[in-house]
Amino acid sequence: MAQALRRHDHTAWVTHFVRNRLPEQDFPGEDEDEYGYFAGGELEADAGAFQVLTAIIRLGGLMPGYSFRKGRTTIYGGQPAVCATEMPLYAFATYARERAEAGNVSAYGISFLKSEFYAAGGRPAIYGLSTDNVKYSRNDPTCRIIDEAILPVREQFRFIAHNPGGATRPIDWSHEREWRWVACDDEVDNIWVQYYNGIYGPAPALPLFKGPKEGRPLSRVCIIVWTADEAKEINELLTGFHLAGSNNYGSPFDRQVIERSRIIVLEEVIKAVEKNHELNAQTIEGLEEAQLLRSITIARPPKNAAKIVADAFAAAKTAGEQAGAAFNAKHGNASASFGFAHAATTDVTSPIVQYLLASKQASGPFDGEVWLNYPGPHGSGNIDYVEVVCRAAAQVLAEKLGIEVYVSVALD
Repeated sequence: MAQALRRHDHTAWVTHFVRNRLPEQDFPGEDEDEYGYFAGGELEADAGAFQVLTAIIRLGGLMPGYSFRKGRTTIYGGQPAVCATEMPLYAFATYARERAEAGNVSAYGISFLKSEFYAAGGRPAIYGLSTDNVKYSRNDPTCRIIDEAILPVREQFRFIAHNPGGATRPIDWSHEREWRWVACDDEVDNIWVQYYNGIYGPAPALPLFKGPKEGRPLSRVCIIVWTADEAKEINELLTGFHLAGSNNYGSPFDRQVIERSRIIVLEEVIKAVEKNHELNAQTIEGLEEAQLLRSITIARPPKNAAKIVADAFAAAKTAGEQAGAAFNAKHGNASASFGFAHAATTDVTSPIVQYLLASKQASGPFDGEVWLNYPGPHGSGNIDYVEVVCRAAAQVLAEKLGIEVYVSVALD
C-alpha cells in the first residue's frame, strides 16, 4: 500500500504565540502605576516576549486577554480570550520573522493538540458575518457585544471582523487561521497568581499542566523558543517543576504532562527546512519524526551516588564546623540579625541533584532552587554565622559533587 502523502499545510496542533508587552497597546487608558492586567506582580508592564513565556510556564497557564488594537478590544462577547493559530510551525516561524519589526509577533509560543484544545473549549474563529449591518447591544472600548439576533453571545468570542473587499480599508486576518478559547469552568479553568497589588488569588486561565486528574484535557504541550540557550533555560524550568510536582505557589503540576511535553527551537526548524531541505520539518509531527523535539531531563543516578554524597556531606560538615569555630573565635557571641542560609543549586538537570532530591537529602526545588541538606551547623540563626558556615560548606560541596553551589540567604 502506498504511503499517504504528508501535508505540509495542515497540522494537528494549534499555537498561541506571545510577544513583547506594549503598555500603551495592552493597557489602553491606564496610568503607568495601574498597569498590571496580566498577573502584574509577576511581570513588568513592558516585559519581553521570552519573559512572558517563562511567566506563563511558572504560573502553569495562559490568562485570556482582550487583544486591544487602537484602544479597543478585538474580542467580542464581553469575555477575554486566549488566541491561537493553526498555521504549521514553519509557516508560523517565517510569519514571526517577517512581522518581528512591527512588534506584533514573536518567535515564542506554546502549542496544543488541536483535539485537546477543542475539548478544553477552544473553537475555530468565525471570519465575518452574513450581514454588513452589525448592531451592538454594547460597544465600549473594553466590552463589545453584538446584538444576539445576529450572533449568540456564547459564540461571539470566535468572531473576527472580516472585509477583504473593503474599498477604503480591507480587513483580512484569515491567513492566521485563528482559534480562540474562553474560560468554561470556574472550578478548573484558573491558576494562582500574584496581582499587581501584592495579593495572591485565582485568576481565569487555560491550565497547561493540571492534566486529566484535575479535569483538564491537555496531555502535553510544546514550548517554542528561538535559540538553543533559551531551550536550555526552559528545560531547567520544566525539569524543576517535574521534580517538585508543583510550582512555587503550590499549584499541582501533573508530572506526566511535563514528561510528554517538548521544547522546539525555531532556529533549528528554519535550518532543517531552508538549508537541509527537510520539508517534513514544517510541522510538529515532522519534527517529532526527525527527533528535533527536546524533552525535559530526567537522569539516572550516577554510579556510587550514595558514597559520592556521603563523602561530600562529611567533608562539607567538617568545613562548616571549622569555619564556624573560626568565626566564633574572632567575633565571640556578638549578636546580629537572624536569618536563614542554605547551600543551594539551580542545576536541577544534574543526575546527582536529582538523586539528592529523590533520596530526601535535598529540598525543593523552590522555584528552581534546591537546598542541599548536608549535616552540620547551617540553616537558621545568627545570619553572619550561618552564612560563613554555609559558604565554606558550599565550596566543598561544589568540588565534591561537581555542580555549582552557592549560598542562599534570607533575613528572618
